[in-house]
Amino acid sequence: MLDDVKTLLGIEDDDLDEKLNIMIKTAGARVLSLLEAEEVPEELEYIVCELTVSRFNRLGNEGMSTFSQDGESMTYGNDLEPYMDAIDAWNAVNGAKGVVRFL
Repeated sequence: MLDDVKTLLGIEDDDLDEKLNIMIKTAGARVLSLLEAEEVPEELEYIVCELTVSRFNRLGNEGMSTFSQDGESMTYGNDLEPYMDAIDAWNAVNGAKGVVRFL
């Protein structure tokens, strides 16, 4: 996944690998917290990749909801929201089915 993130960001050297790996780990944990799974399934790994790119692009602007500079304006919202349909659909098909207990 590190190679995919670096390609998307246009990073060719290895100077940021440690920072990017931390961001990948954190993004994966965020996605996993919404899944009924032990690990992020392969079909949802794209979410981790895209969240990592989004987080990297936000470096230096943590805690801000909007950012403007030289005529450019960015608004930051819930970066998981665009992926919630995919996460909910995965949980509906693959998530825990419930437990039946007889007393």
